Amino acid sequence: MKRFSAKEEKKRIVSAVLDVSAPTALDNKLNYLHTDGQGINGQLALGIHKWLSSSRVDQYFRIFSGHTQVNTGDLRSLPFPSKSQLLRLADAEDSLVDSAVEDLFSYSDQSKKAA
Repeated sequence: MKRFSAKEEKKRIVSAVLDVSAPTALDNKLNYLHTDGQGINGQLALGIHKWLSSSRVDQYFRIFSGHTQVNTGDLRSLPFPSKSQLLRLADAEDSLVDSAVEDLFSYSDQSKKAA
């Protein structure tokens, strides 16, 4: 994820999934997600990327962070869906991510009402 976004950019959080099979050098203008210094499962990484790219997260981030810097504290304070929800989100088509995110929450809400 980019640590800084321009005011003109459509989304505050700009993320991508990097699939590397060899050592890779990157600069310090990026935030990286990892598990104890190791990479994240590809499907889970894709689900996280789609979550962070959603309009819901963009709106949340703009409300709670009045600047264009995306620091690790901001990322740690973001709410995230469960691992199983992120894995389901990974299967969503890019053009339908916002709908898929809303479906995750409506499904969760319906499950709570049924219980």
